[in-house]
Amino acid sequence: EARELANVLNNPLAIELRVDEMYEVGPTMAAGARDSSVNAAQWGATLVVGFMILYYFLGGLVAVTSAIVNLIIVLGVLASLGATLTLPGVAALVLTLGMGVDANILIFERLREELRAGKSIKNATAGAFDKVTSTIVDANVTTLITASILIWLGTGPVKGFGITLAIGICASIFCALVVTRFMIDLLVHGAGLSKILGLELLREKKIDFFKFRKPAFIASWTLVLAGVGSVVIHHDNILGKDFTGGDEMTISYSERVESDAITKVFEENGLGDVTVNYQSLIGEDREILKIQTPFDQARPALEILQGAFPGAGLEQAGINQIGASISKTIQWNALFSVLAALVGILLYVALRFEVGYGVGAVVATIHDVLMTIGIFVLCGEMGLFVSGQFTAPMLAAILMIVGYSINDTIVAFDRIREELELNPGTELRSIINLAINRVFSRTLLTSITTLLAATSLYVFGAGVINDLAFVFIIGILTGTF
Repeated sequence: EARELANVLNNPLAIELRVDEMYEVGPTMAAGARDSSVNAAQWGATLVVGFMILYYFLGGLVAVTSAIVNLIIVLGVLASLGATLTLPGVAALVLTLGMGVDANILIFERLREELRAGKSIKNATAGAFDKVTSTIVDANVTTLITASILIWLGTGPVKGFGITLAIGICASIFCALVVTRFMIDLLVHGAGLSKILGLELLREKKIDFFKFRKPAFIASWTLVLAGVGSVVIHHDNILGKDFTGGDEMTISYSERVESDAITKVFEENGLGDVTVNYQSLIGEDREILKIQTPFDQARPALEILQGAFPGAGLEQAGINQIGASISKTIQWNALFSVLAALVGILLYVALRFEVGYGVGAVVATIHDVLMTIGIFVLCGEMGLFVSGQFTAPMLAAILMIVGYSINDTIVAFDRIREELELNPGTELRSIINLAINRVFSRTLLTSITTLLAATSLYVFGAGVINDLAFVFIIGILTGTF
């Protein structure tokens, strides 16, 4: 129908029409992707909710209620905008839940600190919210910068991911500072409860982080250089059709044919530039075959395969066609959006703190992004866990790492600034160690909740969500480190 319409429009026009981008999904693939995405979202939500209630008891219930209000706001805004949920949109929803809970963890851990200082529950609650407000706003605004860039420069699913994320971040700030505060005040002032938090497994540490800085620096930058080297060596293979232009076809089958046999058939028929890989849908315990070919070669390639393997039941499940002109635009947008995010973060952190903090935050973020990309490519080359190929939705994952990495950094910076004001005569090294030790528990706990959400996306998600979630898992681990 699209081709017919193009021909009808083409005839009376002097300007030739070109296909820039065409996306076609068969009903079986769509149903499978939808079911596994819902499954991933359910598991992610269950794991995060379970962890919060087990660890924080009444406080956990408050955080979960706040997170549910957060999700209802996001879905309500999306519905009022007439937006549709894409696969990356579902991923953004699950991560919104994880990050919404993060803000509550910052509040609860600060409340514990105030209680340890000997304050009454009422004074501790007021003090905790006063001290944590700027941290929550700063951490979320930096993530909002990256989401805004996704909306500005992204197309299709990437833009949808950005919009869902931006709405989620705004809702998270509101829910943490208004909904959570209202419920805690109700429990403390209204019901007169003196204890609302449960377990405290991660007490304040006294680790000399500076002692480990040289071996940690050497180890992490060695891994970064190995990853960057792998990207340079394999740069021809790691860019998906989003960036190079061409066709990507998803094929269902009744009988599995080995990749080597398929590649051999293509070579015999003069189709050399074809990538063949099987992709596991973990949530469904089945596989699909994906072939990537030059533009307009996917359907002839499928016909060749059907002729060579008539008993395999090979059928087209979906096809994605991207023209060379749009792939160049995506490449530039990808590069420009990451640079724009880093500049935006540098300016914001410099404005809220000092230029030195801004430079430190950007260097740490570049380190996290390079390390994540390197590990992703290395895993792809070794055939572990992921395809190792960069597609447009992967840009969303990398920008999410930029946002998430800076989120953790802001929490540490905020504490360093506070300790400097309280102890102006103390040596900077001691201040930094003290600040990192005091935010150690909240850094680990916020990482655990987001990691639970991201892992459920990886295990139960389908298609592009697998790669997106895997990149985010690595990003959480490197960001925390």
